[in-house]
This record gives sequence, C-alpha cells and structure tokens, in this order.
Amino acid sequence: MYESRTHVLLIEDNPGDADLVRLRLDEGKEAIELSCVARLEDALAAIDKDLPALVLLDLNLPDSRGPDTLRKLLEKAPGVPVVIISGQDDEAIALNAVLQGVPDFMVKGDITSTGLERVIHGAIERRALLRSTALSSYKAGNHA
Repeated sequence: MYESRTHVLLIEDNPGDADLVRLRLDEGKEAIELSCVARLEDALAAIDKDLPALVLLDLNLPDSRGPDTLRKLLEKAPGVPVVIISGQDDEAIALNAVLQGVPDFMVKGDITSTGLERVIHGAIERRALLRSTALSSYKAGNHA
C-alpha cells in the first residue's frame, strides 16, 4: 500500500499505551516508521526536524491538555493529518476533534493492528485527495 516507510509520530505520555500502539503497528503488514514522544513540546520540536505523514495524538499530556493540545499541533503542522487516540470513549471529544479537522478518533482499548492501519492509511489518503482536489480547483481557476 505504501511506497516506502510511512513516518508516524505518536504523542503519548503513557509508556504502556505507547507500547500498545507500537505492538499493533509491528503486528501489521504496513511499513510504518514510528517515533514516539511524551510531551507536546517534544512533538513540536520533532515536527521541525522531520515532518511526519501522520500524527497519533493523546490529547492529555503533561504539558498540554484537551483541545488546546490539538490546536497547537494543527498550527505547527497544518498539512499533517492528526488522529486522536483516547482512553475515553467520549462522543463529545470525538465530535469536537472532527469539527477541528481530525479525520479519525480511536479508543486505546479498542485498537487493533488492522484498525490502526486502516485509520492511518485512510487519513493519509483523504489528505492527499483533498490536496489534489484543491490543486485541481486552483489550476482550473487560473486557466479559466
């Protein structure tokens, strides 16, 4: 599915949850390069060094909490899809995230290797489709 290793940044402060995501990705079939940080500050610095294809984000971190975490991340990397991973199956959190442009929301306890790969692939493909559509519209407008 992927032409080369897809770089995914996991922002998760709980080592057990980070290990679970890493394990699920290792069980999968896709070539995914996972880097993991525990703080938003470290994530923003990592994005400066190497822009990921996708971010898996726990909203509640030691240095940032809730919607503010997502806002800061989206400001830093506006073209990168962000998938929320949460310990809570909370429809209000999920809806708020989707309204802010998040393509998907996963509950940590329900993460499977195939589900995680599906979400990653789908988010990256949707972002590529949106970029392609926007570029086509832009070119059509310039040539009209």
